[in-house]
Amino acid sequence: MYDKFFAYLNDLDGSFCKLGDLLQEKLAALDAFEPDKLDDIIKEEQAYVLKSKGFENSIQTYREKLGLKGETLSEVIAELPPEEIQRFSDVFKRLTASLDLVKQLNDKCQNLTEARLHAIGKVIKEIDGTAGTSYGEKKTSDDAPKLMNKSI
Repeated sequence: MYDKFFAYLNDLDGSFCKLGDLLQEKLAALDAFEPDKLDDIIKEEQAYVLKSKGFENSIQTYREKLGLKGETLSEVIAELPPEEIQRFSDVFKRLTASLDLVKQLNDKCQNLTEARLHAIGKVIKEIDGTAGTSYGEKKTSDDAPKLMNKSI
């Protein structure tokens, strides 16, 4: 059972490493403003996110099967037999580093996306004088320029 648990964690780390690579590509696509490439990347990214969704439940299952009481992964690893602790600690360190990288890259992608949306909003506002000052906001008809003079 220890080998299966280790293989699961190792596989999960590999997935997060691949997700990190994918987020690097996403960042480059956002920077280069390549919407088609970005669409493909986002679809692939969703597969990795779905794969990691059951992480807590999987840890819970392994914890129960191994008769361990720890709540967090680090607590579970601390309860393992001494001969297993080192290899699980190594994969835990890699997994933590991979997760940290994914979080950092995801934050960068989020910030760049928001900057792009803001820039697009400004361009739309400049092109279309009827566009509001923020997304989805429209000027009222009273704000429209007066093209005809009613007095003769």
